[in-house]
Amino acid sequence: MRFPSDPLEDWAVHCHRRGATISLDSSGASTPGPDEFPLRVEELGDEAEAEAELREALCRAYGVDDDMIALTMGAQHADFLFFLTHLNPSDKAVVESPTFMPIRRQAEEVARVSSLERSPAKAYVPDMQDLSDNLRSGAKVVALTNLHNPSGAMLGDEVLSGIVDEAQRTGALVLVDEVFREMSYGPVPKGAYQLGDNGVSVSSVTKLNGLRGLRVGWLLGPPPVARAVEAARLYTSYRLPAWSCRHAAEAVRRREWFRERALQHAHENLPAVEDWLRRETRVRCHRPQGAFMAHIVLPRGIDDLELSERLLDRGVAVGPGRYWGAPGTIRLTFSCPRSQLEVGMAYISEVLDLLTRG
Repeated sequence: MRFPSDPLEDWAVHCHRRGATISLDSSGASTPGPDEFPLRVEELGDEAEAEAELREALCRAYGVDDDMIALTMGAQHADFLFFLTHLNPSDKAVVESPTFMPIRRQAEEVARVSSLERSPAKAYVPDMQDLSDNLRSGAKVVALTNLHNPSGAMLGDEVLSGIVDEAQRTGALVLVDEVFREMSYGPVPKGAYQLGDNGVSVSSVTKLNGLRGLRVGWLLGPPPVARAVEAARLYTSYRLPAWSCRHAAEAVRRREWFRERALQHAHENLPAVEDWLRRETRVRCHRPQGAFMAHIVLPRGIDDLELSERLLDRGVAVGPGRYWGAPGTIRLTFSCPRSQLEVGMAYISEVLDLLTRG
């Protein structure tokens, strides 16, 4: 198993080294201040007790039994341990495209991978015939994100339930990375774990809560799946830090407060994005249904990496779409202050002027 360099992480480091001062490439909520969510160190107890507190919080929040939970060091860790414990080199996995690239790279390290297209022309809804063909050809796992990363599009309960049901007919598992699910602008869609015995959900305290430094995530799913992932975690990294678990448990208990906080900021900034999109007719974008991200389709012939580098010259960081498997696009996030967002989008238009003239 030899992982290639992570292009998204390489790009983040590159943006930092280039001195970007406006980030339109940060998709999570901001970290809460100490007056909103104090992080205390005293009387944390041992790791096993702290994990038990987090598990109890997850049981209450998501209506699951304890044996449906596996704790991990973030959602990415949960995705990887799931692939590691449920796929062999000869197995086939179906991974959405475009997607958060580490998910695809992880699956490629342990199995054969084919793509399930989520096209902006179809509002990022997976093609069910494409899915059925992949399942009939022996796919054992279907991997998705909900909300979709990079577009913020939502898989509603009916669509996702149809996917879970279709996979169940062939005995396949459906893994859904749901780090953005509770940031839906409307009613929160159901988790995959709620839709069938083959549905598996992954999440963390990184995006909704803005607590990425805790490095805490989890998997919710059928007990055999959760047991396998939990065992792999204990063998490879043992217990989570007590400090992280205690604060993650409190974040889970306060998840409605975190949701209201994130949505308030999204609703403050989304009108600015929509106004820019109305004026910037050279690009296309499906309106996000949640979170702080929009997937921008660039004019034909515009190179996403060149545009992104030109923006870095102006101190603005965006996500080149090729790093989600969608060249010719960018992911634009709007978790920054509105004043920075408006300046950053104006620079996108300025760079488009230069590239389309050239």
